[in-house]
Amino acid sequence: MSRESRNATDTDLKNLTEAEKPAAGTGSGASRNRPPELTKVSANFVPRAIAALDVASEVTGDTRTDVLNRAVQFYAYLVKRAEEGMLIFVEDPKTGTKERVVFF
Repeated sequence: MSRESRNATDTDLKNLTEAEKPAAGTGSGASRNRPPELTKVSANFVPRAIAALDVASEVTGDTRTDVLNRAVQFYAYLVKRAEEGMLIFVEDPKTGTKERVVFF
């Protein structure tokens, strides 16, 4: 996978030309019951990742699919910003303590 495709953000994805977009209803994700803008993906998860997925789903009230969609978009955004040299922090609103998030 190229570095560019790995770092696609929502804005990048919206800007794809018609020639770059996957054909609707093609590939292994095609289904009569699924709208053409959706693509089914299969992935293998370790138990720790499944536990995290379930926690996120319970906390947000979202389905696993919704959590995974948001997680991939958020990860792409963060990785792209980190590769641009941006520093990413989480801040405790009560204490103001900041912790830097580092990507491998």
